[in-house]
Amino acid sequence: MGSCLLCSQIGPSSTGASSGDLNSIVDMQTLQEVYWSAPGALLEAGGATLMCSYAQINGVPACQYQPLFDTVRKLYNSTAIIMSDWLATHSTADSAVAGLDWEMPLGVYFGQPLYDAVYVAKNLSEAYINLKLAHILSKYDEFGLLNNTTPAVGTIADDVKLADAAVAYDIAVRSGVLLKNNGALPVPSNTKLAVIGPNGLQWSHGTNFAERAYGFPDRQISPLEALQKRTNNANIPNAVGIDQEGTLIPATSLKTLNGTQGLSRNDTTGGTAVDSQIDFDGSTALPANRSYEWRGQINAPTAGVYTISLQRKIPSHAGKTDADYGLVFAIGSLSVNGSTVASGYRLLGDGGVRPWSNSIATRHGWDNIKATVYLSAGWHDFSATIVGLLQQPISLRLCWVTPEQRETNIQTAVDLAKGVDTPLVFAFANAPSQVAMTLDDGMDELVSRVAAANSKTVVVLQNSEPVAMPWLGSVSAVLEMMYPGQESSNAIADLILGTRSPQGRLPVTYPTSVNTSLTRNPAYPGRVATADGNATFSEGVNVGYRWYKYSNTPVLFPFGHGLTYTTFSYSHLAVSTPQGQSQGAWRSWGSWGVRPSRGWGPGGWSQSNYQGPSDCSALPADADVVFSVSFTITNTGRTSGVEVPQVYIGPPTNAAAAYPGVQFAAISLVGFDNVEVASGKSVQVNIGIPKKQLSFYNIKNDSWEFARGQRDVWVGKSVNDIVLSGTVKL
Repeated sequence: MGSCLLCSQIGPSSTGASSGDLNSIVDMQTLQEVYWSAPGALLEAGGATLMCSYAQINGVPACQYQPLFDTVRKLYNSTAIIMSDWLATHSTADSAVAGLDWEMPLGVYFGQPLYDAVYVAKNLSEAYINLKLAHILSKYDEFGLLNNTTPAVGTIADDVKLADAAVAYDIAVRSGVLLKNNGALPVPSNTKLAVIGPNGLQWSHGTNFAERAYGFPDRQISPLEALQKRTNNANIPNAVGIDQEGTLIPATSLKTLNGTQGLSRNDTTGGTAVDSQIDFDGSTALPANRSYEWRGQINAPTAGVYTISLQRKIPSHAGKTDADYGLVFAIGSLSVNGSTVASGYRLLGDGGVRPWSNSIATRHGWDNIKATVYLSAGWHDFSATIVGLLQQPISLRLCWVTPEQRETNIQTAVDLAKGVDTPLVFAFANAPSQVAMTLDDGMDELVSRVAAANSKTVVVLQNSEPVAMPWLGSVSAVLEMMYPGQESSNAIADLILGTRSPQGRLPVTYPTSVNTSLTRNPAYPGRVATADGNATFSEGVNVGYRWYKYSNTPVLFPFGHGLTYTTFSYSHLAVSTPQGQSQGAWRSWGSWGVRPSRGWGPGGWSQSNYQGPSDCSALPADADVVFSVSFTITNTGRTSGVEVPQVYIGPPTNAAAAYPGVQFAAISLVGFDNVEVASGKSVQVNIGIPKKQLSFYNIKNDSWEFARGQRDVWVGKSVNDIVLSGTVKL
């Protein structure tokens, strides 16, 4: 058994890595500088495998796009195995010639068709097969996977689990981003807290897609449990607010298409029945070795938002192998009025049955295939399916949360919030939230109503993509945790209580709304797939945070933003070449609208000999550093903390004349650091800027070229919070 680094799903794609065969129209400079440079860096660092994506690139499937393979083999000189994503191969000869090594997971094109092309029709050279085998087998040998030279992995020792848990906790706590804080965090020790929200009462594993490490369930406690342990208070009041599972749908709200009470059931062995309710467990569990479908109608007594939940007890996988799972994609589904409203997680290739159809399992640990839908009053066509798994009986129940129960749950949370000092509201969003940028299940209403009842409300978010925050002005603090893994609850508790100070920074921009976002802005309708299947990446190299600066578009939270429990000032900027010569001059702030830190001004730069990159700047020791940016950070608050200074650079001032036709980003992050500073102390920071960050991809000669000329240099707390400014001549 061995492991290696995978550079996954090289595209790009306009709507996600698994979005099918949509065509991404992207110029070559942007491909190289934005979408292929990060995988290239991983390949240079020893990445052993690379996966090409489903999308087409400029009309050609990614897994046969010759420029991509030339970049991997020639520009980055990599011998990595290049494999397709699952079913992302679209040809035999074209993919083989381009350089694809391995079709996954079946041999639709690289099985019999490849054999026939080489040895029967003989219109493809055997040399292609030899080269692919050389890539695959050499990597297998490099990682000890040939001849079974490495022992199988047995039970993981407890000390190893604890050591790994400590690493997972450290990553989780460092990743928390404090977006807003009006003094509500950290909460004082005598604060009366309440925990509100489903992912506050239960551990949330993340998005409802099953490609993830399972972790150790005994460590996956809820934030409520973590807070109870940290505060030694087992009686922290709590309320679910937005129930994820509800109660059994009564027989009076179900009828068959023939008008009989209940739902018609059919199974794959030909069995039929009418069930007054779907409620099977223990001695009434449904027989194994078959799949089931129910059809009929469901009655909504009143118009409103309903949560419909098909809950399934997870079968035991003890002693099972991958072959036992079969080729099951979705383990179940719900349909209303002919439209599928929920699908269970896919099992194909994941090697385990887990409660992953919703971000949160039921309170009993069952899987929860769930949909939140608006229903008018009256009867609606309904169907549900469940797939038999692992030759075991099926325990299943069909539940709902009616509008009346939803209102009761929210009001209970509101009443609870009125009686405490600080309500902690936990909310989440499944991916892709980018379509609407909303929290799941109408949780914005829960946050808004709790905040209206108590202005000290703190919101803890778990989401994988930006969400809009219509309630932002009404809450005291927002802690963005995303989905940091099995130790997330302990990390959340320690950040809330102040045992640890937030130090995470946003890796993406949070737009004010979908309509001001980069991809779904109505002013640029072609940036997502249009009716003809094309998405034009018209922003070029000004992608992400660069586009918001380039277009002067207001944002909710900028790239790089993150608060701490202390304050920092910056001073004494010096921009130095390796010869130790400081460069640049003080500039007016103009459209940046930010004044320099107190004590900094003309003549205030310190002279500094070149010292190479900062220890924490994420640069390899042998980075080809062109110049360094040094400055002083002072902790002006009353507690220690970690600051993350960021160095940005502008385009060459003579770019239009010196490099006609070449794109330069309006602003680019070229370096950063993580600096721990004690209260009242100062630290000098030195960040080296490598040559690659100052270069562009020259499409005329297919190579990287260093850009010369004078460039603005900015040091900021985020891309929008610039505190120091200078220039460098390269």
